[in-house]
Amino acid sequence: MQHDRPARQPIGGRPPVADLSCLCMKLGGASAAATTEATAPARGRGRPPRVTAAQIAEAALAIGLDQATIRNVAERLGMSVPGLYHHVRTRDDLLAMAAAHSLGELPLPPDHGQPWTDWVLEYGRFVFDALVAQPEIIGQILASTYSSFRLAQHLEQIFTVLTTRGFTVDEADAIQRRLTEAVNGAAIAEISRRSRLDAGHARIDDLALAVQALGPEAVPLVDALVSSGRDAAGSDPFDTVRLVVAALAARYDR
Repeated sequence: MQHDRPARQPIGGRPPVADLSCLCMKLGGASAAATTEATAPARGRGRPPRVTAAQIAEAALAIGLDQATIRNVAERLGMSVPGLYHHVRTRDDLLAMAAAHSLGELPLPPDHGQPWTDWVLEYGRFVFDALVAQPEIIGQILASTYSSFRLAQHLEQIFTVLTTRGFTVDEADAIQRRLTEAVNGAAIAEISRRSRLDAGHARIDDLALAVQALGPEAVPLVDALVSSGRDAAGSDPFDTVRLVVAALAARYDR
């Protein structure tokens, strides 16, 4: 049985983070249509209750994206299912609107003239924390549809920071894309690690059971890892992002 869940709280008391380029912008035409419908003047009897795209997104986030449906979001908003369909056409539209809203609330980190690597790491950390705090957004990221208008606006801000440090636009775009890949991979690794721990399945323990079932002779190198008692899965996944930024700094020598 499914139950409504309380809204997830952002890490460190911060509001949800800014979207990470195209990976965090599945808003597309869905939210634009919802905003237009929600802000248009009333047209007489029979019109669905007036709600905004933000209210719809916040209701879905309060329920949890894995549990959110047109029906239970409508119930939470106190409106009919047909009334909500007037604003969002499908569940995918609903989830896209919620994901974009969640990741679009916080502006990019302030630019105080700090080294570009510090700014990039702060930006990456904001996004990493937001994805880990709301794992359901990963599914929306993997769907990889986005608003080209919001993407262009977002990239403009990133390129502005990096070009003031002497990078070309092409170099700034390459840095942003490498960072995106590293942050998403790190977030997925951290979500997976927490899920295993919550389920009581530490990686090294699962590998020990696999070695026992297969026999040490079948997987001798894995057996050596298990015997050592060392488990790299306990390290901070965000270290991957730091390594990527360090490699980019060495590559561009800035």
